[in-house]
Amino acid sequence: TNLDADAIGNFRCDTVYLVNPVSHREAYISDLIRLINQITPDVIIPGRDPDIEILGHIHRQYYPESQAFLCGSPDFAVIMADKVLSWEFAQSKKLPFAPVVESGHPHSLQLARELVNIHGFPLIAKPRYGSGSLGILLVVHPDQLERVVTLRDYAIQPYIGKSPDCTLDTSFGLPFFWEVPEESLYVAQVLISRKGEILETCQFMSKMVMGKCVGMRLVSDPELYDVACQYADAAIQQGWVGLLNIQMKKKEDGTYTGIEMNGRFSGGTSGRRFFGFDEVRTIINAWVDADCIPPFPIQAPFSSIVRQAVDIPVPEVDIHALHTNGWWDVANTDQSIDSHFNS
Repeated sequence: TNLDADAIGNFRCDTVYLVNPVSHREAYISDLIRLINQITPDVIIPGRDPDIEILGHIHRQYYPESQAFLCGSPDFAVIMADKVLSWEFAQSKKLPFAPVVESGHPHSLQLARELVNIHGFPLIAKPRYGSGSLGILLVVHPDQLERVVTLRDYAIQPYIGKSPDCTLDTSFGLPFFWEVPEESLYVAQVLISRKGEILETCQFMSKMVMGKCVGMRLVSDPELYDVACQYADAAIQQGWVGLLNIQMKKKEDGTYTGIEMNGRFSGGTSGRRFFGFDEVRTIINAWVDADCIPPFPIQAPFSSIVRQAVDIPVPEVDIHALHTNGWWDVANTDQSIDSHFNS
């Protein structure tokens, strides 16, 4: 499903249906229920963060006996999607998590200054909801701190790890592109069965450019694995099943602390197959209780992966058909996008 007929990924699918935007919650839910009844899918997979809670809600409210939903409790989905609630949850479960100050309250400035007293500048101010590094601010000065705490729905955290070079030379003008490099984001991807058992985990370090993963390196560290299992056990206790992604940073004392969570396949899913971690195969086969996806053919696992962009042609006739009909099927086109990759 997609709300955007122009999204090029639509035409790498067999069938696509246009739906209302997730911001139109009731209309979006109605669209999904209509399609679930029409298609009766074996597995229903959340593709984006907002989908996770909504699918959990639909599962609980309308299809409580269904085994198709690749997600757990909508209550825990709300916690994962909210960085302030994630911090409060981690505190309640004694899980390591970077401290958070919520913006927009009379006491926000005082609490944020306490973060500075303990951790120093810079601080990271993130939208309370959202992903992909969108809207993140690097706070490097007390004047900026006084302004950022007045924003609504921001979560303010200390910058964990080695502080980046925050100097910006503007003597000749403003740089057209500028970013804070992120080369030490530690991530654990955990697969949880419908019975609440950990099936597999993968721990790795991700290199990010402009909020997108461009490379991963496998990490074998018992302490990182232990923290991942602590989070997984706590999530299972809250009724979570399916996919659990925990993003962490390494502190100066060598310990790991969480900074965000989500419950879906992430951008590095396809690449992690080269680690020998074929999470799509493992979790989908577990959900349908059959060996329907064959093993990914690699001679030996790799420890490092680099991601690169590819060129994809834009099928204007198919975009028009999806716009016009509200659905598109590969059987009704002369050539699918994937055929270009195989030519």
